[in-house]
Amino acid sequence: MSIVVSKESLKFSRDLQTLTGENVLLCYQCKKCTLGCPSAYAMRMKPHELMRAIQLGLSKEIYWSGTIWICLSCETCNTRCPQDINILRVIDGLREMSKKFEYYNPYPVIPSSHRIFMALVKRFGKVYELGLALLINLRMLTPFKDIDMAFPMLMKGKLKPLPHKSRGAKELQQVMAKIRTLESSYPPP
Repeated sequence: MSIVVSKESLKFSRDLQTLTGENVLLCYQCKKCTLGCPSAYAMRMKPHELMRAIQLGLSKEIYWSGTIWICLSCETCNTRCPQDINILRVIDGLREMSKKFEYYNPYPVIPSSHRIFMALVKRFGKVYELGLALLINLRMLTPFKDIDMAFPMLMKGKLKPLPHKSRGAKELQQVMAKIRTLESSYPPP
């Protein structure tokens, strides 16, 4: 397969840079991100390969690989990158961009879990663990999957039965509204 770097192929990395503020063109494929990644073994496209695919504008291949949904968000890649590229921010940007497209995802439960998590954070200013577990289990059509763990955790105070808003919830909602406004003006790749 012959890949030519052109204005069209660079558009994807430039659009991602506009969204995230990260310049993936600085990546020179040292592979330190991949060597430190605890989930690289499960990825079809390793972190350094993901960065190269972005540089080449291979958006379909990126989304078809499912790599952005396997990332654990542990930030190991960020600490190892000699170019100080925030790879996790790039992956989060790709996750947000994926909402607008109908690409195949080999892990369909993960994006819905991500959306549930973000909706809870938006509403309460932080995650509501019991609600997160319930909503994800409902989404997976296994509503009673973790019921045996719920009661002991509730009794020990590890789970709160009712959610409560954090102090900065209103400010976080304002920031998220501004982000949505910016994203709506963002052109598709």
